[in-house]
Amino acid sequence: MPLLKPEKVNHPVWQFNGHLQTIAPNLRRKVEDVLYQRERIDTWDDDFLDLDWSVKGSDTLLIATHGLAGNSNMAYIRGIIRMANDQGWDTLAWNYRGCSGEPNRRLYSFHAGKTDDLAWVIQHAFQKKEYKHIYLVGVSLGGNISLKLTGEWGEHVPYPIRKVVAISAPLDMYETSLHLIKGWNRIYSRRYLKQYKEMLSLKQQMFPEAWDYAHAFASPDLHLFVERFTAPSFGFADAKEYLFSQSAMHYLEKIRIPSLLINADNDPFLTAPSFPEAFAEQSDYFYFLKSLGGGHVGFEEKNQTRYNWVEKRIMQYLTT
Repeated sequence: MPLLKPEKVNHPVWQFNGHLQTIAPNLRRKVEDVLYQRERIDTWDDDFLDLDWSVKGSDTLLIATHGLAGNSNMAYIRGIIRMANDQGWDTLAWNYRGCSGEPNRRLYSFHAGKTDDLAWVIQHAFQKKEYKHIYLVGVSLGGNISLKLTGEWGEHVPYPIRKVVAISAPLDMYETSLHLIKGWNRIYSRRYLKQYKEMLSLKQQMFPEAWDYAHAFASPDLHLFVERFTAPSFGFADAKEYLFSQSAMHYLEKIRIPSLLINADNDPFLTAPSFPEAFAEQSDYFYFLKSLGGGHVGFEEKNQTRYNWVEKRIMQYLTT
Protein backbone atom coordinates (compact mmCIF):
# COMPACT_ATOMS: atom_id res chain seq x y z
CA MET A 1 0.00 0.00 0.00
CA PRO A 2 2.50 2.67 -1.15
CA LEU A 3 0.43 5.76 -0.36
CA LEU A 4 2.90 7.90 1.53
CA LYS A 5 1.99 10.27 4.34
CA PRO A 6 1.69 13.90 3.14
CA GLU A 7 4.66 16.10 3.99
CA LYS A 8 4.72 19.84 4.52
CA VAL A 9 7.10 22.05 2.54
CA ASN A 10 8.43 24.72 4.90
CA HIS A 11 8.29 27.46 2.27
CA PRO A 12 9.26 31.13 2.81
CA VAL A 13 6.49 32.99 4.64
CA TRP A 14 5.95 35.48 1.83
CA GLN A 15 5.22 32.66 -0.63
CA PHE A 16 1.72 32.32 0.77
CA ASN A 17 -0.03 30.61 -2.16
CA GLY A 18 0.59 28.13 -4.95
CA HIS A 19 1.23 30.78 -7.59
CA LEU A 20 3.99 32.46 -5.57
CA GLN A 21 5.45 29.05 -4.70
CA THR A 22 5.51 28.30 -8.44
CA ILE A 23 6.76 31.56 -9.91
CA ALA A 24 9.31 32.77 -7.33
CA PRO A 25 11.51 29.65 -7.12
CA ASN A 26 11.66 29.32 -10.89
CA LEU A 27 12.70 32.95 -11.28
CA ARG A 28 15.08 33.15 -8.32
CA ARG A 29 17.00 29.92 -8.36
CA LYS A 30 20.35 29.54 -10.11
CA VAL A 31 22.24 26.23 -10.29
CA GLU A 32 25.67 27.09 -11.61
CA ASP A 33 27.92 24.14 -10.75
CA VAL A 34 26.76 21.68 -13.40
CA LEU A 35 28.98 21.01 -16.42
CA TYR A 36 27.44 19.35 -19.47
CA GLN A 37 28.99 17.65 -22.45
CA ARG A 38 26.56 17.74 -25.36
CA GLU A 39 26.00 14.83 -27.68
CA ARG A 40 23.74 14.91 -30.73
CA ILE A 41 22.18 11.64 -31.82
CA ASP A 42 20.16 10.93 -34.94
CA THR A 43 16.67 9.46 -34.69
CA TRP A 44 15.00 6.77 -36.76
CA ASP A 45 12.95 9.39 -38.67
CA ASP A 46 15.80 11.60 -39.95
CA ASP A 47 15.76 13.99 -37.01
CA PHE A 48 18.04 14.57 -34.03
CA LEU A 49 18.04 14.80 -30.25
CA ASP A 50 20.50 16.77 -28.14
CA LEU A 51 21.71 15.03 -24.99
CA ASP A 52 23.59 16.75 -22.17
CA TRP A 53 25.81 14.43 -20.15
CA SER A 54 27.53 14.93 -16.81
CA VAL A 55 29.64 11.82 -16.31
CA LYS A 56 31.34 10.69 -13.11
CA GLY A 57 32.43 7.19 -14.15
CA SER A 58 29.63 5.40 -12.32
CA ASP A 59 27.69 2.24 -13.13
CA THR A 60 24.52 4.18 -12.18
CA LEU A 61 22.81 6.60 -14.57
CA LEU A 62 20.04 9.11 -13.85
CA ILE A 63 18.11 10.33 -16.92
CA ALA A 64 16.21 13.60 -16.42
CA THR A 65 13.29 14.67 -18.62
CA HIS A 66 12.21 18.32 -18.58
CA GLY A 67 8.81 19.97 -18.79
CA LEU A 68 6.77 21.79 -21.43
CA ALA A 69 8.87 24.16 -23.55
CA GLY A 70 11.77 23.71 -21.12
CA ASN A 71 15.25 22.31 -21.71
CA SER A 72 18.19 20.72 -19.92
CA ASN A 73 19.32 24.09 -18.54
CA MET A 74 16.20 24.76 -16.49
CA ALA A 75 17.13 25.24 -12.83
CA TYR A 76 14.86 22.38 -11.77
CA ILE A 77 16.71 19.98 -14.11
CA ARG A 78 20.15 21.27 -13.19
CA GLY A 79 19.26 20.86 -9.51
CA ILE A 80 18.38 17.20 -10.06
CA ILE A 81 21.55 16.65 -12.11
CA ARG A 82 23.72 18.25 -9.42
CA MET A 83 22.08 16.17 -6.73
CA ALA A 84 22.81 12.94 -8.66
CA ASN A 85 26.37 14.03 -9.49
CA ASP A 86 26.95 14.64 -5.78
CA GLN A 87 26.09 10.96 -5.30
CA GLY A 88 28.79 10.09 -7.82
CA TRP A 89 26.29 9.03 -10.49
CA ASP A 90 26.44 9.65 -14.22
CA THR A 91 23.60 11.83 -15.47
CA LEU A 92 21.91 12.58 -18.75
CA ALA A 93 19.53 15.48 -19.30
CA TRP A 94 17.99 15.23 -22.74
CA ASN A 95 16.16 17.90 -24.72
CA TYR A 96 12.91 17.45 -26.59
CA ARG A 97 13.05 18.03 -30.32
CA GLY A 98 13.28 21.75 -31.01
CA CYS A 99 14.04 22.63 -27.38
CA SER A 100 17.85 22.56 -27.36
CA GLY A 101 18.42 25.96 -28.97
CA GLU A 102 18.08 24.80 -32.57
CA PRO A 103 14.92 23.82 -34.49
CA ASN A 104 14.64 20.14 -35.30
CA ARG A 105 14.43 18.89 -38.88
CA ARG A 106 10.78 17.83 -38.95
CA LEU A 107 7.58 19.85 -38.96
CA TYR A 108 6.52 18.14 -35.73
CA SER A 109 8.61 18.32 -32.58
CA PHE A 110 7.40 16.90 -29.23
CA HIS A 111 4.14 16.14 -27.49
CA ALA A 112 2.84 15.17 -24.06
CA GLY A 113 3.03 11.42 -24.58
CA LYS A 114 5.86 11.04 -27.10
CA THR A 115 7.58 8.20 -25.30
CA ASP A 116 9.45 6.88 -28.34
CA ASP A 117 12.04 9.66 -28.02
CA LEU A 118 12.70 8.87 -24.36
CA ALA A 119 12.96 5.16 -25.20
CA TRP A 120 15.44 6.05 -27.96
CA VAL A 121 17.56 8.05 -25.49
CA ILE A 122 17.58 5.19 -22.97
CA GLN A 123 18.55 2.69 -25.67
CA HIS A 124 21.40 4.92 -26.82
CA ALA A 125 22.68 5.45 -23.27
CA PHE A 126 22.65 1.71 -22.53
CA GLN A 127 24.40 0.86 -25.79
CA LYS A 128 27.05 3.42 -24.94
CA LYS A 129 27.64 1.87 -21.52
CA GLU A 130 25.88 -1.09 -19.92
CA TYR A 131 24.81 0.62 -16.71
CA LYS A 132 23.78 -1.62 -13.82
CA HIS A 133 21.26 0.87 -12.47
CA ILE A 134 19.19 3.42 -14.40
CA TYR A 135 16.80 5.89 -12.77
CA LEU A 136 14.26 7.99 -14.68
CA VAL A 137 13.21 11.36 -13.26
CA GLY A 138 10.62 13.40 -15.16
CA VAL A 139 9.34 16.84 -14.28
CA SER A 140 5.87 18.16 -15.19
CA LEU A 141 5.27 17.07 -18.82
CA GLY A 142 8.40 14.93 -18.47
CA GLY A 143 6.76 13.18 -15.54
CA ASN A 144 3.75 12.25 -17.68
CA ILE A 145 6.07 10.91 -20.40
CA SER A 146 8.20 8.92 -17.93
CA LEU A 147 5.22 7.26 -16.23
CA LYS A 148 3.50 6.57 -19.55
CA LEU A 149 6.60 4.86 -20.96
CA THR A 150 6.95 2.78 -17.79
CA GLY A 151 3.33 1.67 -18.15
CA GLU A 152 3.79 0.90 -21.85
CA TRP A 153 6.64 -1.44 -21.01
CA GLY A 154 4.62 -3.21 -18.34
CA GLU A 155 6.42 -6.42 -17.33
CA HIS A 156 8.78 -6.28 -20.30
CA VAL A 157 11.30 -3.63 -19.27
CA PRO A 158 14.25 -3.86 -21.69
CA TYR A 159 16.84 -2.10 -19.49
CA PRO A 160 17.98 -2.17 -15.83
CA ILE A 161 15.66 0.67 -14.84
CA ARG A 162 15.34 0.37 -11.08
CA LYS A 163 13.05 3.25 -10.15
CA VAL A 164 11.07 6.08 -11.73
CA VAL A 165 10.17 9.46 -10.23
CA ALA A 166 7.65 11.99 -11.56
CA ILE A 167 7.45 15.51 -10.13
CA SER A 168 4.55 17.96 -10.55
CA ALA A 169 3.15 15.68 -13.23
CA PRO A 170 -0.30 16.22 -14.77
CA LEU A 171 -1.72 12.73 -15.22
CA ASP A 172 -4.79 13.95 -17.12
CA MET A 173 -3.39 16.15 -19.87
CA TYR A 174 -6.83 17.05 -21.26
CA GLU A 175 -8.18 18.42 -17.98
CA THR A 176 -4.89 20.21 -17.34
CA SER A 177 -4.97 21.86 -20.75
CA LEU A 178 -8.45 23.24 -20.08
CA HIS A 179 -7.49 24.22 -16.53
CA LEU A 180 -4.50 26.25 -17.73
CA ILE A 181 -6.60 28.67 -19.77
CA LYS A 182 -8.79 29.70 -16.83
CA GLY A 183 -8.35 32.48 -14.26
CA TRP A 184 -4.88 33.22 -12.96
CA ASN A 185 -3.52 30.16 -14.76
CA ARG A 186 -3.63 32.15 -17.98
CA ILE A 187 -0.32 33.75 -16.96
CA TYR A 188 1.31 30.37 -17.52
CA SER A 189 -0.55 29.38 -20.68
CA ARG A 190 0.23 32.76 -22.30
CA ARG A 191 3.93 32.20 -21.67
CA TYR A 192 3.77 28.70 -23.15
CA LEU A 193 1.70 29.95 -26.09
CA LYS A 194 4.31 32.61 -26.85
CA GLN A 195 7.06 29.98 -26.85
CA TYR A 196 5.05 27.64 -29.05
CA LYS A 197 4.37 30.39 -31.59
CA GLU A 198 8.06 31.32 -31.66
CA MET A 199 8.92 27.70 -32.39
CA LEU A 200 6.24 27.55 -35.09
CA SER A 201 7.58 30.69 -36.78
CA LEU A 202 10.87 28.85 -37.31
CA LYS A 203 9.01 25.90 -38.81
CA GLN A 204 7.19 28.27 -41.15
CA GLN A 205 10.56 29.39 -42.51
CA MET A 206 11.64 25.77 -42.96
CA PHE A 207 8.34 24.43 -44.38
CA PRO A 208 6.48 27.45 -45.79
CA GLU A 209 3.81 25.45 -47.62
CA ALA A 210 3.30 22.65 -45.11
CA TRP A 211 0.60 24.16 -42.87
CA ASP A 212 -2.09 26.80 -42.47
CA TYR A 213 0.19 28.82 -40.19
CA ALA A 214 -2.08 31.86 -40.05
CA HIS A 215 -4.83 29.75 -38.47
CA ALA A 216 -2.44 28.39 -35.83
CA PHE A 217 -0.89 31.80 -35.08
CA ALA A 218 -4.39 33.23 -34.58
CA SER A 219 -5.03 30.85 -31.67
CA PRO A 220 -6.09 33.00 -28.69
CA ASP A 221 -5.03 30.43 -26.08
CA LEU A 222 -2.79 27.43 -25.62
CA HIS A 223 -5.56 24.84 -25.88
CA LEU A 224 -6.67 26.14 -29.27
CA PHE A 225 -3.08 26.16 -30.48
CA VAL A 226 -2.85 22.49 -29.54
CA GLU A 227 -6.13 21.94 -31.39
CA ARG A 228 -4.93 23.71 -34.52
CA PHE A 229 -1.31 22.56 -34.71
CA THR A 230 0.15 20.18 -32.13
CA ALA A 231 -2.57 17.52 -32.28
CA PRO A 232 -3.03 17.38 -36.08
CA SER A 233 0.73 17.61 -36.75
CA PHE A 234 1.02 14.24 -35.02
CA GLY A 235 -2.03 12.77 -36.72
CA PHE A 236 -4.58 13.17 -33.91
CA ALA A 237 -8.11 14.21 -34.81
CA ASP A 238 -8.25 17.03 -32.27
CA ALA A 239 -6.87 18.23 -28.95
CA LYS A 240 -9.18 16.02 -26.91
CA GLU A 241 -8.17 12.81 -28.65
CA TYR A 242 -4.51 13.72 -28.40
CA LEU A 243 -4.40 14.90 -24.78
CA PHE A 244 -6.72 12.24 -23.38
CA SER A 245 -5.00 9.34 -25.13
CA GLN A 246 -1.50 10.50 -24.13
CA SER A 247 -2.26 10.88 -20.42
CA ALA A 248 -0.25 8.71 -18.03
CA MET A 249 -3.32 8.01 -15.88
CA HIS A 250 -4.32 5.30 -18.39
CA TYR A 251 -1.00 3.46 -17.88
CA LEU A 252 -0.52 3.45 -14.11
CA GLU A 253 -2.01 -0.01 -13.56
CA LYS A 254 0.49 -1.53 -16.01
CA ILE A 255 3.57 -0.17 -14.21
CA ARG A 256 5.91 -2.88 -12.91
CA ILE A 257 8.86 -0.71 -11.84
CA PRO A 258 8.77 1.04 -8.44
CA SER A 259 7.56 4.52 -9.36
CA LEU A 260 6.99 7.60 -7.22
CA LEU A 261 4.77 10.58 -8.04
CA ILE A 262 5.21 13.76 -5.99
CA ASN A 263 2.56 16.45 -6.53
CA ALA A 264 1.86 19.51 -4.40
CA ASP A 265 -1.63 20.06 -3.04
CA ASN A 266 -1.53 23.71 -4.20
CA ASP A 267 -0.07 23.10 -7.66
CA PRO A 268 -2.03 25.52 -9.90
CA PHE A 269 -1.58 23.29 -12.95
CA LEU A 270 -3.13 20.13 -11.56
CA THR A 271 -6.65 18.73 -11.34
CA ALA A 272 -8.10 15.88 -9.27
CA PRO A 273 -6.88 12.97 -11.49
CA SER A 274 -3.29 14.02 -10.75
CA PHE A 275 -3.74 12.98 -7.09
CA PRO A 276 -4.28 9.19 -7.45
CA GLU A 277 -4.39 8.36 -3.75
CA ALA A 278 -6.93 5.56 -4.05
CA PHE A 279 -4.92 3.89 -6.80
CA ALA A 280 -1.66 4.13 -4.84
CA GLU A 281 -3.31 2.48 -1.81
CA GLN A 282 -3.89 -0.73 -3.77
CA SER A 283 -0.79 -0.70 -6.00
CA ASP A 284 2.34 -2.76 -5.44
CA TYR A 285 4.53 -0.51 -7.61
CA PHE A 286 3.10 3.01 -7.72
CA TYR A 287 3.88 5.35 -4.82
CA PHE A 288 2.20 8.70 -4.32
CA LEU A 289 3.40 11.51 -2.08
CA LYS A 290 1.32 14.67 -1.76
CA SER A 291 3.30 17.62 -0.52
CA LEU A 292 1.52 20.28 1.51
CA GLY A 293 2.72 23.30 -0.41
CA GLY A 294 5.34 23.56 -3.11
CA GLY A 295 3.42 24.88 -6.10
CA HIS A 296 4.32 23.65 -9.58
CA VAL A 297 8.00 22.66 -9.75
CA GLY A 298 8.72 25.11 -6.92
CA PHE A 299 9.41 23.40 -3.58
CA GLU A 300 11.61 26.20 -2.22
CA GLU A 301 12.24 26.01 1.52
CA LYS A 302 12.58 28.83 4.04
CA ASN A 303 16.12 27.80 4.97
CA GLN A 304 17.08 26.14 1.71
CA THR A 305 20.70 25.13 1.26
CA ARG A 306 22.14 23.16 -1.66
CA TYR A 307 19.03 21.10 -2.43
CA ASN A 308 15.37 22.03 -2.38
CA TRP A 309 12.68 19.96 -0.70
CA VAL A 310 11.79 17.79 -3.67
CA GLU A 311 15.41 17.03 -4.58
CA LYS A 312 15.97 15.66 -1.10
CA ARG A 313 12.84 13.50 -1.43
CA ILE A 314 13.95 12.20 -4.82
CA MET A 315 17.33 11.13 -3.46
CA GLN A 316 15.77 9.63 -0.35
CA TYR A 317 13.52 7.49 -2.54
CA LEU A 318 16.22 6.44 -5.02
CA THR A 319 18.70 5.44 -2.32
CA THR A 320 16.30 3.64 0.05
